[in-house]
Amino acid sequence: MNNLKRNIKILFVVFSVLFFSLIGYLSYFQLYERNKLITSSYSVYNKRLIEQEKKILRGSILDRNGNILAKSEIINNEQVRQYPDGPAFANVIGYSRRIYQQGSAGIENAYDKELLGMINKDPMTFLRETILGKGQRGDNVILTLDKNLQNVAYNALGDRKGAVVALDPKTGEVLAMVSSPSYDPNTLGKNWNTLMNSPDAVMLNRATQGLFPPGSVFKIITTSAALTYKPEILNQIFDSKGYIVVDGNKINDYGNIAYGTIDFKKAFYVSCNSVFIQVGLEVGRSNLENMADKYGINGAIPFDIPTAANQFPSIPVFGGKVQLAESSIGQGKILVTPLTMALMASAVANDGVIMKPYLMKYVQDPLSGDILEKTTPTKYLNPISPDVANKIKQLMVGVVREGTGTAAQIPGITVAGKTGTAENPHGKSHAWFVCFAPAENPKIAVSVIVENGGTGGDVAAPIASEVMKAYLSTNSK
Repeated sequence: MNNLKRNIKILFVVFSVLFFSLIGYLSYFQLYERNKLITSSYSVYNKRLIEQEKKILRGSILDRNGNILAKSEIINNEQVRQYPDGPAFANVIGYSRRIYQQGSAGIENAYDKELLGMINKDPMTFLRETILGKGQRGDNVILTLDKNLQNVAYNALGDRKGAVVALDPKTGEVLAMVSSPSYDPNTLGKNWNTLMNSPDAVMLNRATQGLFPPGSVFKIITTSAALTYKPEILNQIFDSKGYIVVDGNKINDYGNIAYGTIDFKKAFYVSCNSVFIQVGLEVGRSNLENMADKYGINGAIPFDIPTAANQFPSIPVFGGKVQLAESSIGQGKILVTPLTMALMASAVANDGVIMKPYLMKYVQDPLSGDILEKTTPTKYLNPISPDVANKIKQLMVGVVREGTGTAAQIPGITVAGKTGTAENPHGKSHAWFVCFAPAENPKIAVSVIVENGGTGGDVAAPIASEVMKAYLSTNSK
């Protein structure tokens, strides 16, 4: 009898432990992992969850002026996601697996929880929404993008491959972000396989995930290193023969142009490679690497949507002279995103400070108008001093006034810019231009790349000029 009682007690203890473990396990997921599971990619396989969430009318995505960029409507008892401006915004807005069940991307993915109305939803809030008739409806996400500016940038690129990024250098607000070629998100479900296998990579956001050699726009960073660590270089005189030989390797200037005796300012205006190689060698490996790191050229930029990691491979202490020379003019192994180059220009525009870039301005309850989430501008990096920033600004003004960037001029507005023509071993050079305006009180910083476009001054600068002109025509004060 005693053994029987003892066995019953053991069984009771075992079942009790199992029972409370199960309760604890379920409570943990309910309290701590519920939202994560719902918004993670794994929930795409949860058919019951998908069907339940289809009953939630997904929130809208709007631009900074209240223009609708994405909205949901019930048509024939089915929720349909609509994108009024189609391809111009596709690579930023992205798409949702809640609609297509093929994956998520862009803002639709980054703010999925908000668009499903899953933030700050306590029982009282739910009751109030039910009484007010809101029902199952997601919240609206308002972006920093300017619809008109986005369309200007997209049309300016036209059929060419490339990207445009425009931002407010004083806040980090992204005003336009264009990637071309693009796709029509309204027909995504129908054309999914074709788009995913496109040889032109139409679903790649080139602005944040495209990696390109920067070419001569990188000379802004070389100049930053020179003026920070070797400020006497600004007053030096150089000899330009149209080429330079480094450790037995001949590196030519663009077009083999020999400028003869030339000062640093003129070399910046005309983007003289041989002079900047001399500057880079004088600045030194560690100083150039340190400055590149200060500009964030050694990793990914923190942002609302995924960004590719910039690459600035370490230069060997021994035998790295040629790599240092190539790095000084933005060639060799350096790879950057157009977003990173826009931030580089913004540092010069904003007294040496790079503000953290962002796309989400705020999240709003569509019924009450309450602001549920809001992004506050924050400092991201501080690569150069205000004095160095001001000196580079004057150099960039000279580029547009009398150098390689005259195609970016805007009557009545002082534009500061830098051209880049990045050599590409797989074809025609990539055309770059980075800039900001007005130079006296910058309102907008822009980065443009046209893949295989040719020279930056001829191809990318006019696009940047159109974008700046459009923005400043309504935001000059």
